Amino acid sequence: MTLDVWSPADLADGPVLVWLDDEPRAARRARRFCAGLAAEHGLVVVAPRRRRGAFGYLDLTALRDGHGNGNFGLLDQLEALTWVATHARAFGGDPAAITVSGRGEGAHAAALLAGLPRTNPLVRRLALPEGMPGARVHTPSQAARVAASFLGLLGADPGGRGDLRELEAAVIVRTETALRRAEGRAPFGLVAHDDLPFDDVAQMLDTAASSVEVMVGGGVCGESDACSIGRNLRDRSGSRGTDRGAGVSAVVAATTSWGYGGVLGAFARAGGPRSASGPAAARLHPASVGTEPVDLGVVR
Repeated sequence: MTLDVWSPADLADGPVLVWLDDEPRAARRARRFCAGLAAEHGLVVVAPRRRRGAFGYLDLTALRDGHGNGNFGLLDQLEALTWVATHARAFGGDPAAITVSGRGEGAHAAALLAGLPRTNPLVRRLALPEGMPGARVHTPSQAARVAASFLGLLGADPGGRGDLRELEAAVIVRTETALRRAEGRAPFGLVAHDDLPFDDVAQMLDTAASSVEVMVGGGVCGESDACSIGRNLRDRSGSRGTDRGAGVSAVVAATTSWGYGGVLGAFARAGGPRSASGPAAARLHPASVGTEPVDLGVVR
């Protein structure tokens, strides 16, 4: 597993942004985006890579040899965030000021990192500038069915791990593409189990908002799902009392793809250290947030 780090040369104890993207084909654009955030907002920006598709979420519990339940991609991100918290100061970052953010599949991952008990203490803020599309979390039986279909297309022995290790990566990718076409959607996703206690988007965000600051964006801040989720979270957090409230700092409109760099940078830099009793009071409000694209300049 590898990750990319961008940091201003003279930064000390600066805010850290962990950016999780879902578009491998847009890697160059993502690098420019991350570099621009670091340069214009004084952030340490970290972009971890992770296993995807069959490599990241193929359920192998049927092998009965101690191998995992299909959440290898999530485990990659858990380890990446732990590494960032441990080594942030080496890059000029403050491990107590980590924001997790992403788009598409990366937004789901960011919400999970902010809500899971293992990584929640490491996260100060959660930023979802494009909101979150509907999450799909497989039940164990659904994951087993997908795995059986996939192994059947491969012609691999469901009980033999060695067969899978001998296959070329290109064969696995082609088979996943065939299964995607047959099912009409991405076949692989997170698998619910005892260590993954979430079954829907609202639950992920609600858990995260109980202890970290959350920013939710959407295409148009009217009746969009993202904005509705944000308003509901804000209403619910306010009813829980000041010790756990103020979880949603802002519900913003980010109408231009990749044009929310200013919003994201300001949110990651806002406020002081995280309170042990809950998130700091909201310091970012919709009225102070712009949605104009950020000029990233030339990145060499």
